[in-house]
Amino acid sequence: MSLSKLLLAPCLIVLSLPSVAQLPSLPDKPWLGYFVGYERRDFRFGVKEDAEMSLECMNSRGTAMGFNKAIYFAVEVVESYPDRQSVKRIIPESLTSADKPTEDPEKITFKGKVTGDAEFECVIEFDGDQIKFGGRILNNGTLKNPLSFRISSRFQDAYKYTADDKVEAESKKDRIEFITLDKKRDKIGVFESVKLSADEFTGKGLSNLRIEMKPYEGKRFEYAIEGPSRITMVNPRELPSSPYRGFSVLWHADPAKDPEGKARFVLEVK
Repeated sequence: MSLSKLLLAPCLIVLSLPSVAQLPSLPDKPWLGYFVGYERRDFRFGVKEDAEMSLECMNSRGTAMGFNKAIYFAVEVVESYPDRQSVKRIIPESLTSADKPTEDPEKITFKGKVTGDAEFECVIEFDGDQIKFGGRILNNGTLKNPLSFRISSRFQDAYKYTADDKVEAESKKDRIEFITLDKKRDKIGVFESVKLSADEFTGKGLSNLRIEMKPYEGKRFEYAIEGPSRITMVNPRELPSSPYRGFSVLWHADPAKDPEGKARFVLEVK
């Protein structure tokens, strides 16, 4: 092989590598690698360049409480089969936004695709201690089954570092309170084993939800809906378990009643 070809070969290899386009990110710590950083006295919320989202609460010393108490948010495009549902994987290199990375957000919008090339749009609005999520499916790509858009908000085991024989006493005053779509009020503790998605709890849909747990040092998480949509809750693997071990809050958009995606999933930290 000639010298010119040897020199050209590495260039061809580099040029042939696929480019990885994700959301633009902030250049400096503590938000390096984040598309959006939002900080309040009691919490901080970030959207990473791959659209992963998390909320960390601050303790009385003004530092983050720890990863086991972080709440993780995700955009989920759900494909419904006759006998099951499947959450499609977001393709990171498909993510785009006309907005610039920011530490002072008011409203941001990003789009992306999932496996099967279905395209979604997600909107997040920021107002004091409130964060509002919305979104919709833009097209189904090559997927043939019905698709739905939802936002998940996943709590972990907040009592991970508490001895098992002390959790019941420590969590005695913890509560999950909710209002169903037909305006019925109910509440459950976090120690008892329940199937959260059952119809007698959240399966038929909620309009409001309040979560209080001792490890969060008095902070409350209040969820609500604005516009046609509903909230449900699920256990890990959708099997009955004690909520203190972890659970997810799910917001379901209603494209039939809200095709433009104006409805919102509202979280307020108090």
